[in-house]
Amino acid sequence: MTPEKYKQLSIKEFTQAAKVYDSGHAGIYEMCKDDYPPILAELEKEAFQDVLDCGCGTGPMIQLLHEKYPDKHYVGLDLTPEMIKVAQAKELSNTEFLVGDSENLPFAEKSFDTVICSNSFHHYPNPQDFFNSAYRVLRKGGRLVLRDYTSSDFIVWLMNHLEMPLANLFGHGDVKIHKAAEFVAMAKKAGFTVLTMEKQKGFRAHLVARK
Repeated sequence: MTPEKYKQLSIKEFTQAAKVYDSGHAGIYEMCKDDYPPILAELEKEAFQDVLDCGCGTGPMIQLLHEKYPDKHYVGLDLTPEMIKVAQAKELSNTEFLVGDSENLPFAEKSFDTVICSNSFHHYPNPQDFFNSAYRVLRKGGRLVLRDYTSSDFIVWLMNHLEMPLANLFGHGDVKIHKAAEFVAMAKKAGFTVLTMEKQKGFRAHLVARK
């Protein structure tokens, strides 16, 4: 499939998911909640002011951050208009939710001191573009905190050759699961210094990189 077809598939998938995403009955999307505490813990390590959440969905991660740090400035970006509509209805102070593409972030250079991305990276058909764009909008010394899927090289191969095609057949816009080394290589190519790259339980990748 072309990158545009993958993106349209994701929009179609998450237009439907938006109806249940914030409920306690979100099906496969319930697992996304496992990634919020580690991201929150990572942000607690350093002072921050302006946060961009790429692939923010209905804004649950920003909602958690806002509860703890209501005076900070948050921007959530998602490709699916219906997700953004649900997020905007929450009317969080100091917060903007915008429709946009995480591979081409519509913000000026040095706009944020933190970029987070939780469980949406495997939907990006041009993943290097995301890293390049995140680097551009971060201020010097700023951090990227990214969580997505990974595992051993063999399991990643199985996921990409068996699970991904099946997911696409069932209407999911999943593109690719990346190896740990691929995350590191893309981050470094964009100019980042990788601080942490861990394979964690639940087939999770936990990447922290500094500009």
